[in-house]
Amino acid sequence: MKQQFVFILFFLCTVLPLKALEPADTTLFEPNAGIDFTNRYIWRGMALNSSPNLQPYADISYKNFTLGTWGSYATDGQFAEVDLFLAYSINNFNLTLTDYYTENENDYGEYDLFNYKNKVTNHALEFMVDYQLPGRFPIVLTAATIFYGLDKNIEGENLYSTWVQVAYPFSIKNYDLKVFLGGTPHESIYCNEANITELGIQFSKEITITDRFSLPVAVALITNPTEEDVFVRFNIGL
Repeated sequence: MKQQFVFILFFLCTVLPLKALEPADTTLFEPNAGIDFTNRYIWRGMALNSSPNLQPYADISYKNFTLGTWGSYATDGQFAEVDLFLAYSINNFNLTLTDYYTENENDYGEYDLFNYKNKVTNHALEFMVDYQLPGRFPIVLTAATIFYGLDKNIEGENLYSTWVQVAYPFSIKNYDLKVFLGGTPHESIYCNEANITELGIQFSKEITITDRFSLPVAVALITNPTEEDVFVRFNIGL
């Protein structure tokens, strides 16, 4: 019951105050929602699901803060993920706290959404920092660590799985490109030792349908040198 109370209190403190704002104040908030379609769910060099996935999202921003949710649902009905996140941006830094949660699509009662006990929860809490270098070479540096929940070794101890990535975005004609290299500095959910687990390049473009409507499309070639895996991932957004 304690977990349910915390969840309800979080809702009351973040959502209901919006209803009390004067009409003029609501212009300070920027809502955003959409859905992406991907041919398979690849995350940090790992294939979490090999079937096509629908990935809806919604968030609302106020000044430098963004509160939102993101999900991924496999079309074969064998995978579902629902994440909550709170982000704060300042200068070239972006700080994000994420609550990852997956459920068993064949048995909805297997996991308790409100169970946050560290040893048994199906939630994983992560803190991530992004920093984009200013100037002509806007390299993006990312570091993320899971500090609580579903991130254990065989002894049941927290792994504190850490992910680091270097990415370089640039443009050629009408295409936005990004090359990226990522890995882990120690034993983690990504690898059983320090290693590079993601290397790839992504091509993105807005395809114009009408004067008022366009579709963002992205194709990425992703390799996992440690597992000797290679993927071509396709994304289209609405």
